[in-house]
Amino acid sequence: MAATEADETIIQLFWNRSENAIPALAQKYGDSCLHLAKNLLPSVQDAGECLNDAYLGVWNAIPPQRPDSLKAYLLGIVRHLALHRRRSNTAQRRNASYDIALDELESALASVGPPEEQLMAEELTASIQRWLDTLSRENRVLFLRRYWYGDPIPDIAARCGLRENTVSVRLTRLRTRLRRHLGEEGLL
Repeated sequence: MAATEADETIIQLFWNRSENAIPALAQKYGDSCLHLAKNLLPSVQDAGECLNDAYLGVWNAIPPQRPDSLKAYLLGIVRHLALHRRRSNTAQRRNASYDIALDELESALASVGPPEEQLMAEELTASIQRWLDTLSRENRVLFLRRYWYGDPIPDIAARCGLRENTVSVRLTRLRTRLRRHLGEEGLL
């Protein structure tokens, strides 16, 4: 996916080391990033700090990186930082909302365990991407909103115009289908 013209303009600001780069990035994608961070972290303060760390990460990465999708690149950094902070924060306590979502998904991936090597992680990622490509747009949205963005089921239901029970049932079926797919690909 090629970057949009507006994204190219922001990327060029980073390449030029312009002081306007981060404010332009924050204006365009700050709300989406903050929403993601707040879904993964129990503290609004932690989410804000994570977002600031992500902006610094983009500043340090561009150049030399030139992402194809600035939004996906930034959201990936935010998600990585938020999950890292969440792990360190939850060594003593749990973030119930997102932990529940991860527990649900873990049952589909139970026998995979944490990938020990980069190759295993890449194979698993590629397999899940192939599986996601087979889903209808609506099912893909349900799955990603729950397990990538960490949205609570009531929020997903409202966003998609579905009943909460319908969302829960479909997510259960999607996890079953994912587990079957990974088994067929020899990853379980």
